[in-house]
Amino acid sequence: MAAVCMGILLLIPLIDLAMKRYVEIHFSREEERLIWKNRVALRHVHNEGMALNCLDRNPVLVRWLSLLVTIPMTIYYLILLCKRGRNFEKISLSLVLGGAISNLYDRFKRKYVVDYFGFQTKWKKLTDITYNLGDMAIFAGAFGMLICGIFRRK
Repeated sequence: MAAVCMGILLLIPLIDLAMKRYVEIHFSREEERLIWKNRVALRHVHNEGMALNCLDRNPVLVRWLSLLVTIPMTIYYLILLCKRGRNFEKISLSLVLGGAISNLYDRFKRKYVVDYFGFQTKWKKLTDITYNLGDMAIFAGAFGMLICGIFRRK
């Protein structure tokens, strides 16, 4: 199981960073192209804040807060990998950390996070939100961790 988790942990940032690089090279800023029956939008957006541009006026704080959250999570992850069982929790945390590492890299290297896809909906607010694979991995992993917490045996 440790090999699967480490694979997830490495694959998420590799794919995400490759997509970010592709978008940075082939799209101008704010450019959008609709794909997949015009339901998914590929975009080139820079986000200096956290989710939904939270704290975007203070990117230095966002950078260091992100690092401060990622360090203890990584320590917990390494301890968890040494334990037997709890495979769903291990996979969930691999997703969270994989996404966090990718976005953390952006925050320190580029000084912003590259977001590159969104969904066309009938609600403008939802349509305007732009994500990246790291964000999706963080969301999926956090949901998995929530499920683990709810159903953990005492």
